[in-house]
Amino acid sequence: MEFGRFGQMHFHFIHSTGHSMLRRFFKANKTNQTITQRLYAQIVAQARQRAFYSDVGVPDSLDGRFNMIVLHNFLLFNRLQPSGEAAQALSQDIFDLFRLDMDHCLRELGVGDTSVPKRMKKMMQVFYGRSDGYKTALGAEDQHSELTDALFRNILSYNEKLFAVDSETEPKPRNSEGKAGALAAYVIGCVAHLETVEDAAILAGSLSFPDPAAYI
Repeated sequence: MEFGRFGQMHFHFIHSTGHSMLRRFFKANKTNQTITQRLYAQIVAQARQRAFYSDVGVPDSLDGRFNMIVLHNFLLFNRLQPSGEAAQALSQDIFDLFRLDMDHCLRELGVGDTSVPKRMKKMMQVFYGRSDGYKTALGAEDQHSELTDALFRNILSYNEKLFAVDSETEPKPRNSEGKAGALAAYVIGCVAHLETVEDAAILAGSLSFPDPAAYI
């Protein structure tokens, strides 16, 4: 797996077990730390699959990568939602690590201490808004059409800057409306695939997603 700039930050952070923030986050439970890190690493790796950026048209920018991590976080949380207290606790641990990682990435990019909380608030609003939208689309009668619209709006044509510092410019998204349907089919395929993965496997830190290239 090849990681770009954003992916390298994630990969470095989640494996830096000596990092003081990470130690404070997990406190004494080393088993939970290992499982949470492993699952989050798999989410990030899937979100950075080259096909999303080269073939589907996801902007290969910090915000594009963030939007794909949000999508894959949602897919796992949606799978775990009906699975009991242990699954809910694991979802919360992964979400908390995601938040911590976003905070770390902003600081690594040079965003000032006074600006980080504002950026984080906006990111979490984006996360919850995206998640609600994807959940609604999956429950729609024509879920493929609803997902196509949501994914085009939220990922393929998204052009806000959550990460870029003032001196940076992000690539403009390409017109990828035709590929939004392929991404929607992938999401539907992910939901079906994750339903076949046993709770026990996920709780032990084992996660898999379908190959996005199969849907393009």
